[in-house]
Amino acid sequence: MSPIALTLDYIRVLIALAMLGYASYKDIKTREIHDIVWIIPTGIGLLIDAYEIIIGNLSATGALYNIGFMVILSGILWYLSLFGEADLIAFVALSVIHPRTPLFGYIGYAPLLFSFTMIANSAIAGVLMAFYTLFANLAQSSNANLFERHEDISIVKKIALLFTGRNIPVKSLRGPPFEYPLEIRGELVLRPDIFDDDEAWKAFRYLRERGVKRVWVSSTLPYIVVLLVGYFISVVFGDVMFTIMSMLLL
Repeated sequence: MSPIALTLDYIRVLIALAMLGYASYKDIKTREIHDIVWIIPTGIGLLIDAYEIIIGNLSATGALYNIGFMVILSGILWYLSLFGEADLIAFVALSVIHPRTPLFGYIGYAPLLFSFTMIANSAIAGVLMAFYTLFANLAQSSNANLFERHEDISIVKKIALLFTGRNIPVKSLRGPPFEYPLEIRGELVLRPDIFDDDEAWKAFRYLRERGVKRVWVSSTLPYIVVLLVGYFISVVFGDVMFTIMSMLLL
């Protein structure tokens, strides 16, 4: 293991954590992230990549394959509306910062393709966020009947809402781009319309005008925060999915 390569990997991690940490802060506060947040770390990553290629620590072909894989995969996920534009840029930036799997040790299974591991671990972190939503709703249920106006809906729909929505007081609503209604003219829905802020405000006004005290909303998931968690797991633990699979096969 080259000491220079290992040192550069730690520098890459610091760059990525600074980028994702600041982006997560902005995502939570405003849901808006300026492009410069991605441009500067990506530029630094390119300089490190070029240096490693020159000294022979990094294969130019391998780096291009890794970055190209992330660009194509992120583009497909964005096209399928599974990721937002900022998430797409973040993944591409990370693939430039980490054009290969870091060389330091991992607690679990070492990633075969670091870009794929980041996506897989971030997906697992997203699932954990759903459980956080469940526990937050259950904590609220001790003070309020979450389905007081919707006792007639199916148990399946209730469970789905507990994992995906939040039941909050109307007076604490922030509205788009932070929250979107899961109640449209008194009817509960499982999938919010996050593309029409005007309609979302109309739905909230409708509920306020009828004196509704609590409302089901979809809190837009600050996915950059989830990505930060997934990235941290990737550089410390490694590939969670392959680790679990290897343990089950033993």
